[in-house]
Amino acid sequence: KALCSAGTKTTKESLIERLATPSAKHSATSAQGTNRLIVFTLGDASHSKQAVSRTGRLAIPACARQVPRRGGFVDDTVIIERGFNGPRLSGNGGYVGGVMAGRFNRHFKTDGAVEITLRAPVPLEMPLQVTRTGDALLLKDGATLLCEARAGAVDHLVPPPPADWADVMRRGEQGGSPEDSDFHWCIVCGRGRSVGDGLRVFGEHGPGPGQSLSCYVPHANHADAEGRIKPEFLWGTLDCPGAWAVQEPDDWRPALTGRMAVKVIAPPRVGERCAVVGWKIGAEGRKLYSGTALYTESGRLCAIGQCTWILLKA
Repeated sequence: KALCSAGTKTTKESLIERLATPSAKHSATSAQGTNRLIVFTLGDASHSKQAVSRTGRLAIPACARQVPRRGGFVDDTVIIERGFNGPRLSGNGGYVGGVMAGRFNRHFKTDGAVEITLRAPVPLEMPLQVTRTGDALLLKDGATLLCEARAGAVDHLVPPPPADWADVMRRGEQGGSPEDSDFHWCIVCGRGRSVGDGLRVFGEHGPGPGQSLSCYVPHANHADAEGRIKPEFLWGTLDCPGAWAVQEPDDWRPALTGRMAVKVIAPPRVGERCAVVGWKIGAEGRKLYSGTALYTESGRLCAIGQCTWILLKA
């Protein structure tokens, strides 16, 4: 998630909520410069399945809509519907990164890895524009740059496959973001999201230091006509488990997603039980680097990615 913590507790007006409010402009500064960071979520209007979110609105089928203008389309204009959030007020970065990656691959006629860089919070239920600049696609809210998508690379990653499926299932039972977390309603890891509404990627730190392990069961509401899970949802599954890997369980500092590079290899089918493994790659000051990989129970690698996280100062 673009604003994610291994266990951030909710306050009356938490730091997470303030940073995730689209009307505010925030940045996280590293030794190498300043990165403006984002939380947001997109989807695909082609869904025929329906799932009702906690607001009573349909979360899945209308998650991203093109907006007609004078009988045509202005480049690629989408509306990010409520229900595709990370924090309560803005969307999930991994999921939206996947939507941008899909547009990038279609536009540039490639199926390789895509790297997205997050620049600002993205508002819900407002028209946003996707435009091309050189070798990149940009997501913008008027003049405000929200996200960039470019060609990426993940060939250097060596993912560790899950060794113990009983442990995967156990962590799926007790992991995820609980009621006292800022991410209880996150589309990816929120335990408040019902089956078929949220992705329900439930996991936690472990089994060893710098690792995480999560359970994910694909649902038909997130699949294409052939029963395979859509890529934007797979990007989502690779997001939150990265934060659980790079942060210790007692580290309460919010971690912000700055960048993700992901390649979707072989999407799982509906009901095909999966595990998401996460591992810490390294650290540089307040920058943390994680890898995540999605496997089916049969051992097939479905997707793999790397994420850069920024820790906020205490």
